[in-house]
Amino acid sequence: MSWKLTKKLKETHISLPGTGNRDKDKDKSKSSNRDTSGTLSNQTPAATISSSNAATSPLSSSKSDISIAHPASSQDNGPATASSNVSTKTGPAILTVVIHSGHRISLPDLPEEDISAEYDRRGRPLGETLDVAQFKLNTQEKLRRASSYRPYLVVEYDKNQIVVEATSGSFEDPVWEKTASFDISKAVEPISIQAYVRTGSTYKRSDDIFLGFASLSAEQICAKPEIDEWIPFSSNNGSIHISAKLQTASVEPLSIEQFELLKVIGKGSFGKVMQVRKKDTNRIYALKTIRKAHVVSKSEVTHTLAERTVLAQVRNPFIVPLKFSFQSPEKLYLVLPFINGGELFHHLQKEGRFSLNRSRFYTAELLSALECLHSFNVIYRDLKPENILLDFTGHIALCDFGLCKLNMAERDKTNTFCGTPEYLAPELLVGRGYTKVVDWWTLGVLLYEMLTGLPPFYDENTNVMYRKILQDVLLFPSDMDKDATVILTGLLTRDPSRRLGVNGSAEIKAHAFFKNIDWDKLNAKKYPAPYQPSVESALDTSNFDEVFTEEVPADSVANDYLSDSVQQQFGGWTYNGSRLNS
Repeated sequence: MSWKLTKKLKETHISLPGTGNRDKDKDKSKSSNRDTSGTLSNQTPAATISSSNAATSPLSSSKSDISIAHPASSQDNGPATASSNVSTKTGPAILTVVIHSGHRISLPDLPEEDISAEYDRRGRPLGETLDVAQFKLNTQEKLRRASSYRPYLVVEYDKNQIVVEATSGSFEDPVWEKTASFDISKAVEPISIQAYVRTGSTYKRSDDIFLGFASLSAEQICAKPEIDEWIPFSSNNGSIHISAKLQTASVEPLSIEQFELLKVIGKGSFGKVMQVRKKDTNRIYALKTIRKAHVVSKSEVTHTLAERTVLAQVRNPFIVPLKFSFQSPEKLYLVLPFINGGELFHHLQKEGRFSLNRSRFYTAELLSALECLHSFNVIYRDLKPENILLDFTGHIALCDFGLCKLNMAERDKTNTFCGTPEYLAPELLVGRGYTKVVDWWTLGVLLYEMLTGLPPFYDENTNVMYRKILQDVLLFPSDMDKDATVILTGLLTRDPSRRLGVNGSAEIKAHAFFKNIDWDKLNAKKYPAPYQPSVESALDTSNFDEVFTEEVPADSVANDYLSDSVQQQFGGWTYNGSRLNS
């Protein structure tokens, strides 16, 4: 039975830097074998979603309210590095990196079985016939063309990515000679370098060939004041000459004057998000401005402080980190990496649905991010395509932590009714309290949506959709992968005490659906992404709504008067990397 629906997504609060608050009310017409008939249940909750607990007073916020637990286990939720006694902790610092040249770089050797694996990695929609032979011919032709181009690099530090083009040399021995400075506001992170080569004059990054991955660990960076080394690519097809120098940075308080305002990339009820350049290091960031008066009037102080706390203390390769936060008497400011590959929502809307392997790739990276949050006793509560960004290389970056719930131990329950209707778990709808396991339901909903084009129980009528979430049978397309149906059945189990993940993320990671995933390799971002957004550089804003980007960027004047007692609620806001300040 075919059916067509319009997916209308609700905004609950200002989004972190993605595509801004673009129009989410666009039609999404899909086909499926689901039966959409049904009537409203008398027990269906009201359709209105609140992003705050009405019983919480804005004046009840305190630093103890927003403290965040250290990870409950010693599991590694970041890039894998060699063990060392070298300390990677530092105060505010600047890391200057020089990418010099490459040596003996070669194209990957792709025998037929590897070409088949590459086709599988890039994936295909359900039902498409596998044509390895044609893909092999196309790949061989691309390899032939690629040898006439010099490789380019994507250099990444703490989610800040820069594209480095070769200035001279050859394909085998390119010369880059590029200097870049990165702000360090937490413990030192690894530097990762991914090498690609274009296959033609037209700019379509999904056709670029991945050549290899190289990295400098945090321990290597901190072991001595200056580094000058040749680093081999993981694929053993060449090496790269890199220098790095770590220097202590000024601890002077930040202000808006230290940033050049470039573009407006999003707006919301509390403020706006701008693309900015930090004047001393020339790094491109997203600057989120929030009016204090609006936060207080909407009783959002606790949620706003919680968002900053999570961003400042959680480390994971798939979570947008906080670089800095500061404030003026009228406003709060968050400085975050500028991630410009677009929202997952945008890409899913454009393509309708993703291939099995592309969906698995994103789900695995999201699982790593949620596992990290849970280890800090944080429930995310608002997983949806609008809160997931793609970076330059196609990896995901989870953002928008305004609905997070902090200090949630393994079996602790909370009752706040919040989130986005399509992704709400049954236990939240019935109002009996919920635990961290609620995030595994939303992960299942998102995986189902990536594979089929719509959430499993979607309906235009929100109350009907709630009834379906509580009562309808979970149905699958006839051609869906067996392991996908099994893991979705486990994640979308209505009884949270029987849901896959109730005993922790490890049981989800061990599922057959992820049998070919090396989780250390995944967390080190050594798997090439199945899709690379068409983004030219760190300045590219093509994935943001022109309604915003055509606006003149300015830090608007706010003449709000706030009493001393209200200002004290924001006493723990400022963050410069060394500590949380008043």
